[in-house]
Amino acid sequence: MNCRMKQSTIGRNIVDEISFGAIVKIRDQLLEMQRQGKKVYRLESGDPSFSLPPHVKEAIKQAIENNKTHYTDSTGIPELRKAIAEKLVRKNKIKDATPENVIVSNGGMNALYVTFRSLLSPGDEVIIPDPMWTEIAEIIKLAEGVPIRLPVENYIEEMQKYEDDDKVKAVFVNSPHNPTGLVFTPKQIDGIISFAESKGIFIVSDEAYEDVIFDGREHVSPGSKYDNTISLFSMSKTYAMSGLRIGYAHTNSEILYDRMKKLLRCTINGVNSATQYGAVAALTGPQEFVGQMRSEYQKRRDIIFNAVSKSRYLEPVKPGGTFYLWAKIKEYPKEVKDSWDMTYYLLDKTGVGSSPGPVFGPAGDGYIRFAFSADTEHVREASELIEKFE
Repeated sequence: MNCRMKQSTIGRNIVDEISFGAIVKIRDQLLEMQRQGKKVYRLESGDPSFSLPPHVKEAIKQAIENNKTHYTDSTGIPELRKAIAEKLVRKNKIKDATPENVIVSNGGMNALYVTFRSLLSPGDEVIIPDPMWTEIAEIIKLAEGVPIRLPVENYIEEMQKYEDDDKVKAVFVNSPHNPTGLVFTPKQIDGIISFAESKGIFIVSDEAYEDVIFDGREHVSPGSKYDNTISLFSMSKTYAMSGLRIGYAHTNSEILYDRMKKLLRCTINGVNSATQYGAVAALTGPQEFVGQMRSEYQKRRDIIFNAVSKSRYLEPVKPGGTFYLWAKIKEYPKEVKDSWDMTYYLLDKTGVGSSPGPVFGPAGDGYIRFAFSADTEHVREASELIEKFE
């Protein structure tokens, strides 16, 4: 008997419309160069170089020693949600935050996913800045929404054009902003709130870089002034916990909170238990680490900004926050045609990895981005090479 198995038919899926990620391709090339024994400088993606604060390490160790390694509440252990709520009230001025309207997520990206998946119906539009961290538009698409890109430098003015667009269901805020390092002023935050309020829509506020902010600037959480805000945070940037994957979100909407809980249950069903106890220690323990880290980032920012300012080919934008330097290509070498070529040309000539601007959206054409989250000496050496490269 000849039995031949039929091949399954796989139809269209929304995931097919999502890119794999250009920065990942750059990273893979850098890793391959390292394996070949070449000296490379990893300025292509943002991963804090700092080690965990000792009291956070100790809390994670103790959680394991005490066998706190079993299933937890899908929205986060009570101790952590309580610590988050107290932080949101104290630091972010979100006065009505309680443990009952906080969720703990598997990193900030997971919080973004459950937020947009809970908020959007097919065809709903979300206004986002251009350029913007690549995954924002992709996550909106996964939720079958439509990202509307508006230039970040005129963000508030441009969004007024959508005053009568009933498809717009949310406006996205990322301050400090990846990739440009822009920090929205209190007046600009008020302008975004005014627009959202007039339309009765949500603000989705990604505040992952709230503590990586320079020159005495003020970070303002929209949720402190506007109830219809979904506020998203990450432990990765503030406490160098990037590999431990802890993020969190706050919403006052009972409907959205109920949906987010369901999505957590059906995707991650709770964050790593021991890591959550580390996050409690991070939020409730000594905070000197945060200020020390910020000072070191500002030192790195000044090193790379000053070096790139002297470059023949690049004109940097001085970041008010984040650990990214956004640089305009003011002149192309003869062999170079665009931002992608410039990224590979720089890598080939100097060993310095960067990210091509277009991966962050159409407004990124003619730019490249450097991450100065690597250790200070690494940033210094790479900066010297960028300054002199021909």
